[in-house]
Amino acid sequence: MFAINSRVRSRSLTTRTLGLLGALIVASGVGAAVESPIRSIEVVQDSDRYRADVVMFAPVPLNIAWDVLTDFDHMAKWVPNLRESKGTVTEPNTVTVEQQGVAKFGIFSFPYSSVRKMQLNPQKTVKATQIEGSMKQLESLMTLTSDGNGTRLNYHLEMVPAGLASAVLSKDFVQNELTEQFKAIIGEMVRRNR
Repeated sequence: MFAINSRVRSRSLTTRTLGLLGALIVASGVGAAVESPIRSIEVVQDSDRYRADVVMFAPVPLNIAWDVLTDFDHMAKWVPNLRESKGTVTEPNTVTVEQQGVAKFGIFSFPYSSVRKMQLNPQKTVKATQIEGSMKQLESLMTLTSDGNGTRLNYHLEMVPAGLASAVLSKDFVQNELTEQFKAIIGEMVRRNR
């Protein structure tokens, strides 16, 4: 009789433990979705041109957000699709950034290279214009503003792909790339704020 009660109690404890673990997993999944740094993302395709607008929130002070966004020499350490990144100051508040990487979405991927002129308005905006690279045209503007206990980031991108990129890119591909990149960048901001 003791063996039966022991088994019943053991099963009951295991069932409760599994139920509790399941509830924690569900709760943590819900919490993670709520805490996503991406507040909204919209990608529009017009013929061969893509436009994207992304609104994000980083729970860090403005200066840390700025430091991460302009740490061009170390970006390959935390941006998932980036293999190399190097910035060279060419004039006050202007940096030429050379980057190489591989953009991936599902089974599709393509290597890319980019040389961009970054015009910096410290702790306010980063305007990027491609000088040469895998796109026919690429321009972006990142705007930073203090927002309560963190930093609001508004990103606007306009690009026209060329070559292999034009065959592979889609709205979903662009949205996925931007989401992955910005989650990683904001993750680095949070790490540096600890």
